[in-house]
Amino acid sequence: MAEIVPVGEVKPEKLSEVEEFLGISLENELIGIPLKKILTISKVLDIVKVPYTSSIIVGVMNLRGEIIPVLSLKQILGLSESNEPTRIVVLDSKHGKAGVLVDNIVGVVRVPSERLEPNPMVGRYSVYVSHVAQTEYGLMEILDVDRLVDSLVEED
Repeated sequence: MAEIVPVGEVKPEKLSEVEEFLGISLENELIGIPLKKILTISKVLDIVKVPYTSSIIVGVMNLRGEIIPVLSLKQILGLSESNEPTRIVVLDSKHGKAGVLVDNIVGVVRVPSERLEPNPMVGRYSVYVSHVAQTEYGLMEILDVDRLVDSLVEED
């Protein structure tokens, strides 16, 4: 629906759109996950190992009666595993739900769209990073959840 502006008045500049991310910490790196891809955040529950699965799959958990695979985001991204995870972030993708282990939750980080820069990195896990943004917490790497989950499904 078009906005109606009285004759003689100037239409105000459109306010910049703001993207919202869940800021997480993995081995002291700040990573953002788009809020629209997150279903819930849980404490680390009992995780049951599943034999003969990829080492990326830590196991499965029962979350409110639903069995959800739990993935090691650190292993996927090639990070060391010196810090103990404190939370599981349950993601929604076109392939279904999956939980990822994270060290800490920083909080919701709002970034104006014009401050999102294309990913300048190469190597390591740059294929899973869509953008980067300078935030009040430091440089945040924005995770491309669909690309991440797609790559795991393709490996099977």
